Amino acid sequence: MSSGNFTYVFIPANDSKPIEAIIGDKSGGLSDDCLSKEAKQYFFKNSDKGERAAALENATPEQRKLLAAQLREEVKAQAAQSSYASQMSKLDDDALIGIMQANQTSASCEITALTVPTSVNNQRCVSMYSDDNARTQNLPYNRRATELLVACGHSIAGEPSPSRVAIGAAPPGGICGDAFVGRCHDDEIGDIWERVDFTVEDANPRAAWCEEARKQGGGGGGGGSGGPRSLTGLMNQNAGAITNGASNSGFDKGEGDGYKWSQNDEEVELRFPVAAGTKAKYVKINFARTTLKVIVAGQTLVNGELGGNAEVEDSTWTIEDIKHKGKELCVTICKKEEGRTWPFVLR
Repeated sequence: MSSGNFTYVFIPANDSKPIEAIIGDKSGGLSDDCLSKEAKQYFFKNSDKGERAAALENATPEQRKLLAAQLREEVKAQAAQSSYASQMSKLDDDALIGIMQANQTSASCEITALTVPTSVNNQRCVSMYSDDNARTQNLPYNRRATELLVACGHSIAGEPSPSRVAIGAAPPGGICGDAFVGRCHDDEIGDIWERVDFTVEDANPRAAWCEEARKQGGGGGGGGSGGPRSLTGLMNQNAGAITNGASNSGFDKGEGDGYKWSQNDEEVELRFPVAAGTKAKYVKINFARTTLKVIVAGQTLVNGELGGNAEVEDSTWTIEDIKHKGKELCVTICKKEEGRTWPFVLR
């Protein structure tokens, strides 16, 4: 594991405030990443999640009904971007409040990969961390963060051509609220994951690395990787974090962000606590050979790369009643290569 410090940046939504360079400790590696932790805590402390969680926990039946109605009104703000609002409005009050309560008690953030590691960019991944409830909180548009997103080739409504990225060019529809940006060296073949510097100069949309990201194979939105890659569970939400009770192998069980996992020679199992009112019709699982996406009531729980190849046709999921604990969504992924231990489960 690496030691020493690294630099990342803070981009305020308020244009009158300068972009700041922040020093972080790289010794935590991927499983205890300093930037991911700091970003999550920042957005949690600057939200009303704590107050809302307490209100939900102590609410009377009448108050719960009123809160559920208020929550339905709030999520309608996202109707233009997704079907989230309409799906949430179909939930009963207990299911809706249960899902929102779980959200309010966790420190989380939205993580968008401005670039993914490729041979062209020397296996460098640049990620942006923003508030995952930015729009429901009506946070202000972050022009500078959005310009950086556009400069890396990602497509948003009314995107300017890469040749004319300029101050004020990025349109609304991008990043809202404050944002953090950091860089890592991520080489799976070399088994390397290490934080490296991302400076204030790098936050300039005219920087050379942004131009490189837009090229074919450059790792950005226009570099052959499709559209923006939003990774709710990237880095510190990876499933390689080991619990204290894990065996000496270190890879048989552990915890991700909002779920527990285990694996044996034949399969990998992920367990997500879900609201008591969760039904099968609220669940959507996208199994693929190398990726997994789990959606419950319109909310993406995980969306990332698997640590090995899956046998898609044999993979399945169930909703189980856990005594004294409510319900769990159990996702079982069958390994294509039996007997192979995955070095990570999901990231």
